[in-house]
Amino acid sequence: MLDILKRIIRLKKQLDQWAREYYDLDKPTISDAEYDLVLKELIKLENEHPEYATDDSPSKRVGGHVATHFPKVKHDLPMLSLSNQFNEEDLRKFDNDIKKITREIDINYNVEPKIDGLSISLIYIDGVLRQALTRGDGEFGENVTNNVRTIKSVPLKINTQIHKLEVRGEIFLSFNEFSKINSSIEDDEQKFANPRNAAAGSLRNLDSSITAQRNLDMIAYYIPDESVLKQLKIHKQSEVIAELKRLGFKIANEVRLCRNIEEVISYIKTISSKRDLLEYPVDGIVIKEDEIKLYDILGRTAKFPRWATAFKFPPEIAETKLLSIIPTVGRTGRITYVANLQPVQLGGSIISSATLHNSDYIHDNDIRINDVVNIFKAAEIIPKVIGPVLSKRSNGVISFTPILNCPICGSLLEKQIGEVDQYCTNTSCPARIVQSLIHFTSKKAMNIEDLSEKNIQKLYDAKIINSIQDIYRLENKKALILNGNFKIKEKMFNNFINNINLSKKNSLEKLIFAIGIRHIGETTAKVLAKTFRNIDNLATTSLEQLIKINDIGEVVAVSIVDFFQNAANIQLIKDLKELGVNMEYISNTDELKIDTNSEYYRKSFVITGSFDIPRYEIKKKIEQKFDANVSDTISRATNYLIVGEAAGSKIEKANKLGIKIIREKIWE
Repeated sequence: MLDILKRIIRLKKQLDQWAREYYDLDKPTISDAEYDLVLKELIKLENEHPEYATDDSPSKRVGGHVATHFPKVKHDLPMLSLSNQFNEEDLRKFDNDIKKITREIDINYNVEPKIDGLSISLIYIDGVLRQALTRGDGEFGENVTNNVRTIKSVPLKINTQIHKLEVRGEIFLSFNEFSKINSSIEDDEQKFANPRNAAAGSLRNLDSSITAQRNLDMIAYYIPDESVLKQLKIHKQSEVIAELKRLGFKIANEVRLCRNIEEVISYIKTISSKRDLLEYPVDGIVIKEDEIKLYDILGRTAKFPRWATAFKFPPEIAETKLLSIIPTVGRTGRITYVANLQPVQLGGSIISSATLHNSDYIHDNDIRINDVVNIFKAAEIIPKVIGPVLSKRSNGVISFTPILNCPICGSLLEKQIGEVDQYCTNTSCPARIVQSLIHFTSKKAMNIEDLSEKNIQKLYDAKIINSIQDIYRLENKKALILNGNFKIKEKMFNNFINNINLSKKNSLEKLIFAIGIRHIGETTAKVLAKTFRNIDNLATTSLEQLIKINDIGEVVAVSIVDFFQNAANIQLIKDLKELGVNMEYISNTDELKIDTNSEYYRKSFVITGSFDIPRYEIKKKIEQKFDANVSDTISRATNYLIVGEAAGSKIEKANKLGIKIIREKIWE
C-alpha cells in the first residue's frame, strides 16, 4: 500500500509540473497524449484506493460532480465594482483626485487588461483550494468550487505559509475555445452570442464534467486582504502580481507598471490598437494606484474604491440597414420600439435587433425604416440605434408612425402628460403577464433558476402558468408538462421545482422587487424590507410614513400606496402567503448583533486619519455594530467624525459644523 501511495504522490507532482509548464510558463515539455496517459493512471489508482484521493489532485480537473444548484456564500471581503472612465480627461481627473487626497506628487500605476469574463474569488486553506465563489452581488457569491477545480490554469495547491489566502481573478474563454464550442453546436439558436456568455454558461453548468470539457481559463490579479499582504511584506500592487506569479497563477502578459498618468494613457492606446490580437476578449484597462499604503487614505465610496478605476474602450459602432420597427410590451405596460436589423457583427456578437426606446426618440433622431443606421453596444448594454447615416439615405425610406393600440391585446394606449412613454393599461394583457412572470423569476428578483424566458412563454401559451401564483402550483402539473409537447425532461422539471421551493425562503426584499411595484428597484426594496420587516407592515403604511424614509420620494411613495390598494395585488399577496412564500425580512448574522440601545444606533459617521487596522474594517464594524451609515464626505447630515493619527482638514470642517469628534475605538 505504501508503494501505491508513493506512486500517487509522484504522479500528482509530475502532472502539476507539466500543467505549470503549459499554463504558467507557456513552455510545454510533453504532448497532450502523454499527459492524458499519466492522468488516466492516477485516476485509476485513486478509484481503487479512495483513501488516498485529495482535493488538490489533478484528477479533479475532469469533473464529474453534478450539482442541483449553487449555494450562496458570503464573501469575507466585499467584491466591489470599479468606477469607469471614458476619455483622457477622466483619467487625468482620477489622477488629480488621488494627488489631492494623498498629497503625493508622483503616483505610479499598475495597469492591467480588463478581461471580459467573470470575476472569481479563490480561497486557499493551508495552500489547498477549498472554495471558489462568483462575484454575485458583491456581498454574496455562488459556490462553484467543483467547477473551478476543472480549470487547468487554477492551481489546486500553492506553496504558501499563509493559513487562509484569498486570490481574485477573472475566468474567461479564449477566442479559439469559443470558436470550437460554437462549431460543435448544430442548432444556431443554441450557439453562444460571445465568449463571455459561453464562459458564464460553462462555469455555472450543474455538471462539472461539462465545465471540464469547455477549457475555461483564469488570470489572477489581486489579493484583497491587506493583513495578508503585511504578512507577505508586500507593499505594492506590482509586488502582488509578482507574488501571484510565484505561487503558480497565470498572469496577464499585458500588465505594466506606469510611472505617471501620461504613461498610462500612452499604454492604453497601445493595448487598444492590438486588442483584436489578444487571446481573450478585453473591454478596457484596469488602473490601480501602486502603493498599497495609500489605499486606506484614499478610501472608497459605497460602490467603488478610490485607488482603482477602469478605462472602458469606446463602444464599437457598426452600420446596417433598419428593416422594420417592432413595438413590444413590458411588464408595466410600457411600449418599447425595437429595430429589426440586417444582421451585423458588433463587439463579438451578431446583432439583429436593437432598442429604439420610444416614439419620441425615433422622431427626434429622424430614424426611418430602410435607413442605413449606426448602432452601438458597450459591454452588456443592450444594442442601441444611434441614428441614421443621412449620406446613405435612399428614396425608399418610410417615415415612422407610432402605434395607437397595444400590439398584443388591442387596448388603446395611454401617454401621461410630461412623459415620453406610451402604456398599455390593460392588466390582463398577455404580454404584460408574461413579462411580469419573467421579471418575477429573474436572478435579481426571486432567482428561480432554469425557469427561462422561453420556458415561461411555452407554459403560458399552454395555459399552465397564467399568473405569479401558478409558478408555485407548477408541481401539481408534472404529468401534464412531461407528457406535453414542451421538450421538458423530468430532470429539468425537477430543477424547476427545487428552485421554486428554494425561492420561498428568500428574504422580503427579493419579493418586494419581484412583484413589480413601479419605481421600486433592488436598493429601494432592501430599504423597505429593513424598515417594515414584513409585507403586512408595508402594505398598511401611510403615504406620510413612507415619505419620511430616506431615499423614498413622493413619486415612489404614491406608487407603493397605490399598489397595495389594488384588489388584484392584495389577492396576490394573500395567495403567495398560503403557498408558503416568506413574507418576512431575514436579518443576516451581522444585523442580529446590532446595538439598538447605543447613542450611535443608525447615526452617520465619517472616518479620517490612520489607525492600527484598515479604515474599511472600521467602517464595516461600525455599520455592523450600530446599523450606521459611514460616508467619506462631511456634511450637515454627519453626526460624528472618528479621528485617528495624522488627521487632516476634516477636523476643522467638523468643528465649523458642530459635529462631535470621537477619538475612542467605539467599534471594539
